[in-house]
Amino acid sequence: MFVFAAASAATGQPASREAAAHASLVVIVNTQNPVTELSVGELRLILLGETTRWPDGRRITVAMRESDQAERDAMLRLVCNMSDQDFTRYLLHATFRGTLKSSPKVLETATGVRRFVFNVPGAIGYLRGDEVDGSVKAVRVTGVISPGPAFGLTLGTR
Repeated sequence: MFVFAAASAATGQPASREAAAHASLVVIVNTQNPVTELSVGELRLILLGETTRWPDGRRITVAMRESDQAERDAMLRLVCNMSDQDFTRYLLHATFRGTLKSSPKVLETATGVRRFVFNVPGAIGYLRGDEVDGSVKAVRVTGVISPGPAFGLTLGTR
């Protein structure tokens, strides 16, 4: 499973890097999305904006936390093998070249990511495992993941 978030479920406030240090990330999609599994390579292409449609033709919208959040840093390192700065540079270049169809939706809290994914049928995001609830669907991530935790976070593969 893979989810992205950096906020306390109780307060909706950003979690400290220390609090997030022992968390697993889970990838989430809207409950209407038929996808139940993604390879690390497929997830990477989605995060980089290179894959823009789900198999059913629905447009993909990526929901991410703000820069300097441990979960975002971990996701980018584990899946894309990039720093946040590298990712931002990549998006700017893709926008300039005209190859990026849409930029990720950046949200402040885990609750914001979860609500966005709940409300947008083609959305995908990531949260800490303890922030996932029944309003969204966890997606299994398969394949080889970059070795070792990034910023104390790991990508769960349930």
